[in-house]
Amino acid sequence: MGLSHGAAGIYRARMPLFGAPGERVGYEFYRHPDGAPPLVLIHGFTASRASFEVNLAGLREHFSVITVGLLGHGESEAPEDAAPYQPARAVRRVLQLVEHLGYQRALICGHSLGGALALRIALDAPEWVAGLVVINSSSAAGSPEWREQARPSMAEMAARVRADGTAFMKQTRLYPAHSKRLDATSRGLLTSDFDRLQPSGVAGTAQSLVVDVNAWERHPELSVPMLLVVGDRDSDFAPNAAPFLARFPQHLVRQKHLPEAGHAANIEQPREFEAAVTEFAREIAYLRPPAAPLGSNRMLTALGGALVVTGLGLLGAAVLFNGGANEDPTLLAAAPEVTRPAVTQTPLAGVAGTRVPGAVAVNTPAPANQGPAATTAPATQPAVASATATAVSATATLRPPTATPVPDDTPLPTATAIATALPTSTAVATSIPGVPFSSISGPSSGAVGEPLTLYVIAGPADKVLRTDLTMPSGQVLTHQSGGTFTATAPGCYVATARTTFRDGQVLVSSHAVSVGGGSC
Repeated sequence: MGLSHGAAGIYRARMPLFGAPGERVGYEFYRHPDGAPPLVLIHGFTASRASFEVNLAGLREHFSVITVGLLGHGESEAPEDAAPYQPARAVRRVLQLVEHLGYQRALICGHSLGGALALRIALDAPEWVAGLVVINSSSAAGSPEWREQARPSMAEMAARVRADGTAFMKQTRLYPAHSKRLDATSRGLLTSDFDRLQPSGVAGTAQSLVVDVNAWERHPELSVPMLLVVGDRDSDFAPNAAPFLARFPQHLVRQKHLPEAGHAANIEQPREFEAAVTEFAREIAYLRPPAAPLGSNRMLTALGGALVVTGLGLLGAAVLFNGGANEDPTLLAAAPEVTRPAVTQTPLAGVAGTRVPGAVAVNTPAPANQGPAATTAPATQPAVASATATAVSATATLRPPTATPVPDDTPLPTATAIATALPTSTAVATSIPGVPFSSISGPSSGAVGEPLTLYVIAGPADKVLRTDLTMPSGQVLTHQSGGTFTATAPGCYVATARTTFRDGQVLVSSHAVSVGGGSC
């Protein structure tokens, strides 16, 4: 990679580009030496990947980190046409990059406009998202009234930038050089990247992404865990954080307040931000737990109320550097890994703007008047081995995804299709949006003495009343998304899940694990 000269004498490596010609985005990939799972970082409007520069060292200790630039920002290309900036294409572009780097799921983190895009990715393609981190994002939190106010203002900004260039924007709070809250390195890098913004990139993003990425009506559909990071000194976002969080299924959300931080919370309190992301990743079983287990059943109670955005707060609201739940708490669990067979020459299309089916579900209506204790495995499966499985805890431990070797910097002409591998010898049904489903996900085989994690996947989230997961040991986990057991002898171990929906419907699913070569 070559070097480019930035502000304040800072030299930066030129990053590789990925995507279709004319709309390629800059990215950098920092593979963890031990194969830790990926964390994708997405910056905000008029910013760049430098928004996370001060966090890289801390996050790379735990994750394989992917920083990706928005179209029209940083090293990314800036097409004149506004269409490539649209949310559907932005979502697809990020997912294609994740797949290009050899992964099938990731923890997605976004700041400001990047947080709104991260949320949109989780809503459009939840099977690709293990968890979601949103930092101070008014674009994500905006109500329909906010959209009505913001749309003409963004259109006006786009028109002025196309006519007059970006110089006038340096007199606004958007310009990072004015910030007194940023460290010198971040301020210099971000200012350098702002100075090279092209009018077409700013205009295209303002016109097609800032407002249209908002998915206010779909917030209750969230089906993956989310951490909301709030800089309490961000006067535009912080007052709306609690009502924004209250719009999601409460068993899936957490929040972290950074009291000394403003809009750029991850930069202003970097160590606290990095610790919050790492702890969240452990809580959802995306990272292996530390030697001393973290308390994992904490519950956030979000304040209720309707989201009201008073005034546009335009420049501060989306971008600046100054400035119906389940009855019981649940253990958050990351979306389980899904193995997708390689289907070459098929574009990864139709992801955004549609409801992509989530997990593979094995749904069996429960017999009448049958409680959790009476649930049995299907007749086609052998009986569970004798009580030799010892339940360890309800906290799951996932293996990180295995990444293939990184390809060269030449973007793939097409991406692998989203497809779901069906479990061997198990009847399956793909979930249909709005239709209740329940299944158990986990390994189909394991070694004696190896901790094995199983998850319940059920939805739609707002229709689930309760879940009961019966582990092979006989332990019943109620209102918990997953659990771990360790078998001490070879055999076939079967877990069952019973999901009760608010309309009274009950679905029962099962999952068999062959341990030590045991026959299932």
